[in-house]
Amino acid sequence: MKFLSLILLRILSGNVADTAVNLEAVTVSASIKGESETHKLAAAASSFNLTEIENRDLKAAKDLSVSVPNFYQPRYGSRITSSIYIRGFGSRIDQPTMSLIIDNVPIMNKNAFDFDFLDIRRIDVLRGPQGTLYGRNSNGGVMDILTLSPMAWQGTNVKVGFDSEPAYYAQVSHYGANADRRFGYSLSAHFAHHDGFFTNTYNDKKCDAGNSFAARAKIDWKTGLWNFENTISGGIVDEGGYAYRQFDAEQNLLKPICYNDTCHYSRTSLIDGLVARYSGTAVDFASVTSYQFLHDNMLLDNDFTAESYFTLQQEQHEHAVTQEFIAKQHDKANPWQWNTGVFAFVKWLKTESPVTFKRDGIENLILKNANSGIRTVFPENGIEIADDSFPISCSFDIPTVGAAVFHESKWRSGRWQLTAGLRIDFEHARMDYDENCDIRYRFNLTMSNFRTMHSNFKGRETTTSLVALPKLSAQYFFENGSIYVTFANGHKAGGFNTQIFSDIMQSVLMNQMMSELGVTFAARNAEQSARDTKYKPETNYNFEAGFRYRRQSFSTSATVFWIEGVNQQITVMPEGSGVGRMMSNAGRTRSIGFENSTRFEPGNWSFGVDAGLTDARFRDYQQNDTTNHRGRHVPYAPTATCSVSAKYIWDIQQKWADRITFTIQDQAVGKIFWNESNSLSQPLYTLLSASIGYQKEHFSIQLFAKNIADTRYHTFYFKSVGREFFADGTPRTTGINLKITI
Repeated sequence: MKFLSLILLRILSGNVADTAVNLEAVTVSASIKGESETHKLAAAASSFNLTEIENRDLKAAKDLSVSVPNFYQPRYGSRITSSIYIRGFGSRIDQPTMSLIIDNVPIMNKNAFDFDFLDIRRIDVLRGPQGTLYGRNSNGGVMDILTLSPMAWQGTNVKVGFDSEPAYYAQVSHYGANADRRFGYSLSAHFAHHDGFFTNTYNDKKCDAGNSFAARAKIDWKTGLWNFENTISGGIVDEGGYAYRQFDAEQNLLKPICYNDTCHYSRTSLIDGLVARYSGTAVDFASVTSYQFLHDNMLLDNDFTAESYFTLQQEQHEHAVTQEFIAKQHDKANPWQWNTGVFAFVKWLKTESPVTFKRDGIENLILKNANSGIRTVFPENGIEIADDSFPISCSFDIPTVGAAVFHESKWRSGRWQLTAGLRIDFEHARMDYDENCDIRYRFNLTMSNFRTMHSNFKGRETTTSLVALPKLSAQYFFENGSIYVTFANGHKAGGFNTQIFSDIMQSVLMNQMMSELGVTFAARNAEQSARDTKYKPETNYNFEAGFRYRRQSFSTSATVFWIEGVNQQITVMPEGSGVGRMMSNAGRTRSIGFENSTRFEPGNWSFGVDAGLTDARFRDYQQNDTTNHRGRHVPYAPTATCSVSAKYIWDIQQKWADRITFTIQDQAVGKIFWNESNSLSQPLYTLLSASIGYQKEHFSIQLFAKNIADTRYHTFYFKSVGREFFADGTPRTTGINLKITI
C-alpha cells in the first residue's frame, strides 16, 4: 500500500514542453524557410518533438489545442470542420486563419487540415502574421509539420491503441537507408476506427462513428551538392456526424440529438511533394513542387431535427499545383542572413451542392412566406406545391491563381539583430455558378391544374487582390535570453459564399411565381444577392513584444500583442430563413493579449505552464441598419487558455524496466461567446488528463485517461431555420497505447 501511495503521489506530474529536442544531428528534412531553433525567432513560437508528440498522445492537430497559448481547434461536427482560432480570430468556413505546412508543402484546402498524425518528427506553431515567408492565409500564424526522415532513423515501428469510446488504431512504418546514407526510403500506414460518443435518438445509433486510413511513402537521396526528397501521402475518411442538440431558450433546456435524415462525411486526399535542395558555397537553393488532390462528400440533415425541412449534399473535387523557389545565405556566420523567393499556385475547385427541400421546409420556408401576403386579400386561397420534395441543383466552378515574391533579411550587429521583410502577393479567383430548379405549383383560386415552373440562376463573379505585406523586428540577445519587438502585416484573401445560394434560389422562386401570377412580392433581390456572395479580404496589423529567458533547468517566455483588424471575416446567418451560412466582413476589430510559456525541470521532474489571455472585440461592426456590435467580443474564440502540467520520470534501468513515466495535465478554456451580441457563452471549463508509461528497450506501453472529471461543456453553437443548437464536448475517455520498435 505504501508503494501504491507513492505511485499515486507521483502521478501528479506531466509535461507540455515548448522547446524541441533534435532527434539527431543531421539536418535532413529541416524546414526550408523556418528557423531550426525557434527560441531565436522574433515571434511567439511553440515546438514539439517526436518524443513529446508520442508521450502526450497527440494524434491530430486538434490535440495541440490549449497546449499552445491562445490556440484553439475545437472538436465538433466532422473532419471537414477544421476551424482554428488563434489570438481571438478564426473562421468556421472557407479559408482558415492559420496556414498548414507539411514537409515544406503548403496545404491548399482547409478540409484536409484534420488528418491522422503519422510519425511526426517535429511541429512548430508560430503565432502572429507570418505572411512575409509563408504567404497565403498565414495572417494568424503557421503550423509547420515535419515527418520522420529515413535519413534520420532506420528501423520498424508498430503501434496499436484502444480506448473506451470504444475506438482502436493500428500503425506500422518502416525506415531504411543504404550504408552511406545517400539513399533512404520509408513506408507508413495507419488505420483507425471509432464507434462514436453520441447517440441519435431518432434511430438509436451512434451519429459520430467512423473509420480513417492514411499512408505515406518517402524517398530521400543525395547526389553531390543536391538533396532530393519526394513524399507521397494519402488518406481516406469515412464517418458520420453531427452531434448537435437543439436548445430550447424558453425552458433553458437542451434536447437530445434527434434528426431523421442521414449525416455523413467522406474524403479522399492525395499529396505529392518534391523538394530539391542545392547547398552551394555562397547560396543555398531549394525548389518545392506539389500536386494536391481532394475529393470529399458531405451529407447533412440541415435542420438537425426529426422534421423534414431540407437536406444538403456538398461534393467537392479539387486539384492544386504549387511551385516555390527559395534562395538563402549559405554562410551562417555572415552578419547578413537573407531569404528570398517566388511562389505560385493554381487550383481548380468543382463543387456540386444540391439542396433538397422536403414537405416541412416547403410549407414553413417557402409557402408560408409566399402566402402571407396573398391571404391578406384572399384568406381562403393561396399557392400550393404538388411535390413532397424537390431539389435545387447548385454547381460551382472556382479556379484560383496566385503568385508572390518575397524577401527577408536579418542583420546581426553585436547583441542586436534587425529583421526586415516584404512579400508582394497577388491572387485572382473566379466563380461560375449555375442553379436550377423545377417546381410544380398552382394558385388554387385561378388554376385548376399544377404548372411546372423552371427556374435558373447562373452567372459569374470574380475577386482579385494585390497586397504588400511588410515585417519589421528588432531583437536584443543577452547571455541567457533575448527581448524583441515586431510589427507584421497579415492578409487573408477574399472569396465567395457558396452556401447561401439556396437562400437566393428561394427568393428567385417566389419572385418568379408571383410574377407569373401578376403579383409583386417583396423578396430579396436576386441580382443584389449574387453580388453579396463575395466577401472582402481580411487585413491584420500585428504589434508584438516579447522576451525569452533560459538558464539550466528553467526557461520562460512571454509575449504581449496588439492586433488591429480591418474587414475581419466572420461567419453569420443570412437574414431571413437562415438556411445557409455566409462569410461577412466586420468593419474593424481589435485584439489585445498576453502569452506565457514556462518550464522548470529539476532532476527527473518537469513542470510546465502555457497560458494565453485575449480580449478580441469589434471596434465597429454595423450588422444592419439597427444593430452595431461595437465593443462586443468576437465570437467563437476563447478569451483565455491555460495548460498546467507536470511529469516525473522514474529512471529504473533494471532488467524488468528502463523507465516509468507519470504525467498529468489540466487544461482550461473560456470564456467563449457564441454570437455577435454576446448573449450566449460557454463559461470557463477545465479538462484533466493523466497517463502512466512503461518502457523497456524496444517495447513501451502507456495507460491514459482524458477528461477524468467527465466535465460537460460545449464546443459549438449555431442557428438553423430559426432554431438554436449546441455541440457537446468529448466525455471521459480511458485507453492504452502499445509500441514496438525493431
